Amino acid sequence: MRTTPDRVSTTRVVLLDPIDDEALAVLRSRYDVEVRIGLAQAEVAAAIRDADAVILRSGVGLPGPALAGARRLKVIARAGSGTDNIDLAAARAAGVQVFNVPGGSANAVAELVLGLLLALARNITRADRFLREGQWRKSELGGWELRGRTMGIVGLGAIGSRVAELAQGLSMRTIATAVRMDPQRRSREADRGVTLMPLPDLLTRADVVCLALPLDERSRGLIAAPQLALMKRTAVLVNVSRGGVVDEDDLVSALSDGTIAGAALDVFKAEGGATKLAALDNVVLTPHLGGMSLDAQRAIGRLVVDNLRIALGGGDAANRVC
Repeated sequence: MRTTPDRVSTTRVVLLDPIDDEALAVLRSRYDVEVRIGLAQAEVAAAIRDADAVILRSGVGLPGPALAGARRLKVIARAGSGTDNIDLAAARAAGVQVFNVPGGSANAVAELVLGLLLALARNITRADRFLREGQWRKSELGGWELRGRTMGIVGLGAIGSRVAELAQGLSMRTIATAVRMDPQRRSREADRGVTLMPLPDLLTRADVVCLALPLDERSRGLIAAPQLALMKRTAVLVNVSRGGVVDEDDLVSALSDGTIAGAALDVFKAEGGATKLAALDNVVLTPHLGGMSLDAQRAIGRLVVDNLRIALGGGDAANRVC
């Protein structure tokens, strides 16, 4: 569906994933907007061929060949965190500015961590399923409390930092690992009650391992069989980062043989289809809901609108990636 504003605009914006209604209304008042939600990946190149700007989330990818054919493209706006579905090298070579807006959803994702963790720790999804099946199996649903447990956070950006705050509010100990752990950073985090340490040490000490880091060459496949083997047998894994951070086959094996006690995942290596994890009873799964609160979507929409205006005007967006 294509909409043209009352005043003529030569700037064409193509929307490949949904965005907040208020933000969309502002975009339509400023630009020639075409909404192309739900495209197959093979259709993306044609959809953006004459675009000046593209807005997307994680629903589709922008590979190099598609970008090469978009001769007018100036800006790619990622309505959320992460840019792993965009060929940044190709965008950089073409002089296309790419920005994302991770701050808009950080609190929503962090709160989901606690929701997933509680659902796992207290067997909430299993209890719900039993009751819907007409079974009162209370004796099988013993769980554990979060107070006094150790939350290990892998990735201490906006999301990880907020997870630490929320965990401390529930009287959990907080440890973390990050790319940069110089003495100044260690001291600063210690003042906030977070102890920084290398990943192997974190994995051996944490009761909960929360993955909250971007997907890049350093983090791809970061958690596989050797790392899972370091975790306590009573520990659980929560992934709200990207599916590619975890080797899902190794995770299925670890959950099946009791290497770890459970896992809760909001992200998957291949999204939109079935996952082997769904067959396991010690797993809680959600379909990439992290940033889908109404509050987060409104914040993301505002940030996209504001930064798109800056970028199309020749300036640098607040969170320019390339």
